Order: sequence, then C-alpha cells, then structure tokens
Amino acid sequence: MKKIIVPVLAGLVLVSSAKAAEATTSLEALLPAETVLVMAAPDYATAKKHFKASASGQFWDSAEFKPFRKKLADGFEANVLAKIEEELAVDFDAFEEMASGPVALAVVPGLAAGEEPALLLLLDAGRKSFALRRTLSQMERDWKKADRKVGETEIGGIDFTTVSDPEGERQVYFGRVDAQLIVGTAVGQIEGVLARLGGGGGGTLAGNPAFAADHGTLLKDADFYLWANLGQVIPQLLDNAPDGAELGIDFGEVFGSLGLDGLGTFAITYSERPDGAHSDVFVGLPEAKRRGLFSLLETRRADASPPAFVPANVGAFTRWRVDMGAAWNNLEKLLLEMSPDVANMVEFTVGLLGKDKDPNFDFKKSFLNNFGDDLILYQMPPKGKSLNDLGSGPMVALFKSPNPAELIKGIGAVPGILPPPLNEAALEPRKLGEHTAQSFGLMELPDPSTGELVASEILFAVKDGYMAVSTDTDLLQDLLDGKPQSPLAKRDRLASAAAVVGGTDSGFFAYQNDRVMMLSMMDTLRANADQFEMIFSMIPMEGLDEVNLDDWLDFSLLPAGEKIAKYFDVTVYGAETDARGVTLKMFSPRPPNLKR
Repeated sequence: MKKIIVPVLAGLVLVSSAKAAEATTSLEALLPAETVLVMAAPDYATAKKHFKASASGQFWDSAEFKPFRKKLADGFEANVLAKIEEELAVDFDAFEEMASGPVALAVVPGLAAGEEPALLLLLDAGRKSFALRRTLSQMERDWKKADRKVGETEIGGIDFTTVSDPEGERQVYFGRVDAQLIVGTAVGQIEGVLARLGGGGGGTLAGNPAFAADHGTLLKDADFYLWANLGQVIPQLLDNAPDGAELGIDFGEVFGSLGLDGLGTFAITYSERPDGAHSDVFVGLPEAKRRGLFSLLETRRADASPPAFVPANVGAFTRWRVDMGAAWNNLEKLLLEMSPDVANMVEFTVGLLGKDKDPNFDFKKSFLNNFGDDLILYQMPPKGKSLNDLGSGPMVALFKSPNPAELIKGIGAVPGILPPPLNEAALEPRKLGEHTAQSFGLMELPDPSTGELVASEILFAVKDGYMAVSTDTDLLQDLLDGKPQSPLAKRDRLASAAAVVGGTDSGFFAYQNDRVMMLSMMDTLRANADQFEMIFSMIPMEGLDEVNLDDWLDFSLLPAGEKIAKYFDVTVYGAETDARGVTLKMFSPRPPNLKR
C-alpha cells in the first residue's frame, strides 16, 4: 500500500466517483502523441450529472438500496480510504469536488531509453481555480504535518510542489496553471504538458492517427473512456521477452501465431443518455492481421435473431453465427505453428476416438467437421434461491449441424480414451415424452455452495438441424415438443433496442433480462446472507487491521427484488466488424416507467 503513489489513487477515485473518467479535446491536446493508456472524462461534471439521472445512478441512490450501500461505503471509507488518505495526506473528496471540466489519467513512455513509464493526472477545475489553489496549499500543509518530504521545484517556469513517497523512492510533482491541475511523476513529461499548454511541445495525442481514428468513431461522445495503444506496447514486450531457446520456444513466433502482434488499439466507452446506458468495447485488429485466436472473431453477417422456440421469459439469450468447423481448423493451424509436437499429439489422440468400438469410426468427420455456422444458447431464470442457483438457471445450447445425430455419436466416442472406469461410460437412450434423447446417465457432481454430491445429467437430442444439449429435462422436453409460448423475438421494445447495437443480422446478438436476473440475485444473496461470514473469512484482508468483508457486505440488508424492479429492464449486445477491428456494442434501455 505504501508504494501506491498519489496520481494513481487520485485518478482511480475520480473514475469511480462518477462511474466515468475520460479524455477530451483540450486534454488530448496536452498529452503526448506516444501516450500508451488514458482514462478520461471529457466533461466530469456532465458525466456525473448523467450518471445520477440514469437508472443505475437512481438505484445506487435509492432509499431501498441505502441500508446496504451505506454500510458498504462506510466500511470502505473507514477501513481503506481513510487509511490511505492519512498515509498520503490526500483529501480525495477535495479532488472530486474540484473536477468541473475534463479529467484524464494517462500512462506515458519515458523520454529516454530504459526510462520507466510516467503517470500524468490532468484535471480542469473550471471556475474553481481558487478552490484548486486553496486545496493544494492545504495538502502541502498536511504533507508537512505528516513529516513527508516536501519541496519546491520549478518546471517550465511554474512552481511545483514535490512530494516523495513514504520510502523516498519516487517523487510526485503537483502544480497548476490557472484552473488546470497537473500531477506527474516525470519532470520531462510535465515540461511537455506545459509547453503544449502554451501552444508548443511537439506531437499531441489528438494528432496521433491511431487515436484520432478511434476518437472520431468511438470516443468523442462518451462520458467515460479507456484507450490503450497496444500496437505500441506489444513490440516492446516482444523485445523484452525472455529467451525461450532452452525450452525450445520462440516467443516471437508464439505471439505471431496467436495473432497478438497484429493488435492495434483497444478502447472501452461508457455513456448515459436519455434513452439508456451505452457501452462499446473495441479491439483494433486490421482485417489482414486477424489470424490465430483472433480469426475466431470473424463472424459472417447473418441472421442472429432469437428463433421462435426461444421463450420471451428467458433470463439470457445468445446467438453467434460462427463457423465452428473453420474455428477448429484454425485451432489446428495455430497448434501446428506454435508446437508441431503438441499438434501431432492432438491429431493422434483425436484419431483414436471411437476406435475402441468401431475401427472404421472417423471422429473428425463425424464430429469436428460436422458443425455448421450457428451457436444458440438460452437460459431461464434460476428456479430456486440457494447459492447453487445464483445466476445459473436451466440452460439449452444448440449447435447447427448437417447431421446432428452424428455429432451426438461423436460425443459418445469421447469416453473411450479416458482411464477406467470413465471409459465405460456410454450414451443410452432416454425418453422425454414422445421424444428420445441420449444421456450418459446420472453423474454425481459437487454442489458449489455445500460441497455435497448432487446427481446431474447431461442430455443430447436432435432438434430441426441442431444438436441440443441441456442438463434440465423439462426445458429440453419443452424445446423438443415445440410447446406453444410467447417468443422472445416478439418481446415489446426488443427490436428498437436491438437496432441501437446494429440489429440482429450482424452475425452476433445477445440479450439479458436484467430485471429478472438482478432481482433473483438480490433475493438469493439476501436469503443466504448468513453463509457469507464463512466465505468472507477465507478471503485475506492483510493490512486492513483484521477487517472482515462481512462488516461491509451485509446481504441481509439488500432490498426485496420487487422493491427495486423499476430500476432494471434489459441489456442487448451486438457486434460490428469492419476493416479497422471488431466492436462489441451494449445497450441497456431506460426502464419505461422510471422517472427522470
């Protein structure tokens, strides 16, 4: 804890306070073009206002959630934040109150060869320049009272307060120009910020082509974003990778085979808008460089809407038009590039599957080359309130195949290469009403919440060109029966929500009923609150004066699900692939009856 330096803590608190933290045009013009990572809020005050008015913000501030929230916040502030503030003589509330305009926390490379990366925290106090000056003066007095090493350093003609960390190993510089707070760990980088503030200073992050491209398409309208230039970092990692010659490993070849050397930029954005919460995750990966693991991200544009058999009352649904046969072929190529010996061993093992019962059986043909381009999963809400039910309702997975019966036959061949007695397991017919499924029979698996062995069964069946897999007999039988029900595809407002994430024809679409799943989670945690004392006691809390997590997280104080239902609705997910990379898009529409 003592080695945590002020800029990191201040930045993290600013980020968490508003659920946002992002960069802005003015701050982007202050950061160097070589910036490796930046978290920023283009307009902190506006982002904070957006969050407080949002469904998540209203839930967090609600009277129903207050007893749990207050105990959690009080415990964290008293046992963690207060101790950090005392140790570093920093008042985080003062930083938070000053943040009126842009805020950014950035990691920038060292200016000289071998120099460690530096941290920069930039905060625009807007009209609160007097408060900024007063706060810095008070912090300096507090540091001196705490016997910290405090000095003065002139950087770029501006007086900066210099504070050493408790061990005296690093220095942090605090200064301001009018309402602009500048905190950094390297004099050279601070000089660059001051020069750019005056209109000079060389290249800026705003002028970095990779950043500019992402800013124009992703970042400019976000309340919060995190941006990283992985393309700048990975070559350095390769240069500093250990010599794997003794192990027979060339780490450069491994990175290349995995496709990691093709990565460009990475970004996460978050925004609260009148229609709901928007978030994007972007992986910059040019089309020509999508190989190795990243070749799996190639999703052809196709219908990914919920089929008619998916009921409207599902807890979650996902459909991905991924070519699973091609995915296996890509994996084989990857293994062959990384380790021919491992690839040959896998090939040999796969070739043995099923030979114990039928010498002519070809597992690769029956199973690996028998997948189509459609994967569907849907999950119902949990049936009960035990910890074992937490987030794990009955689920069905469907795999498209030109011959799903052969897929099931291939699964039946897997036990043949396992040691006794597992090699004796065999698929047997299992009647489900008028239908026949296949099953290995009951298996005893441990219950995560109690450790007791519980009988479980995995069932396989054929459904309209798909292999269906489930552990729930009732759900699988409903699917096979084609039981009439209200379909998810007809759910009110689903089409309009899906349109925000690119529609349902991009090859990937997912849905979650946040209201049902969140309410179920709340009720389950509250019903099992007494069990968490033992669970939390197993989590180490070193350096926190023997504080127990159950002093903070009292799940018995959580509100009943129906009392908070108005704060939740649904979340939908979509994917967008273009020449620059792949974007996962998320949207949670504002609950229809929630007041602003």
